[in-house]
Amino acid sequence: MRWEELKPEQSVRICDNHDSGFGGRCGRVVAIGAFIGISERIGALIDIHEPLLLIIEPEALDEIDFESLPLGWAEFDI
Repeated sequence: MRWEELKPEQSVRICDNHDSGFGGRCGRVVAIGAFIGISERIGALIDIHEPLLLIIEPEALDEIDFESLPLGWAEFDI
């Protein structure tokens, strides 16, 4: 994806084999831009429905459509 395509609450999937170790996980964009006092854009803050948030660069994200799942349901690996 590109910076211009990202928006809050968007459903995304992290590309397989991402350096973070969370490749293939799905989540929602919480915020886009700079974090922790850095003046340049470094990534998107992603909620993967675990007790942590990830900062992932836009190039490693793919938009997905969670509309096919019933409200309140999410896909995850066990």
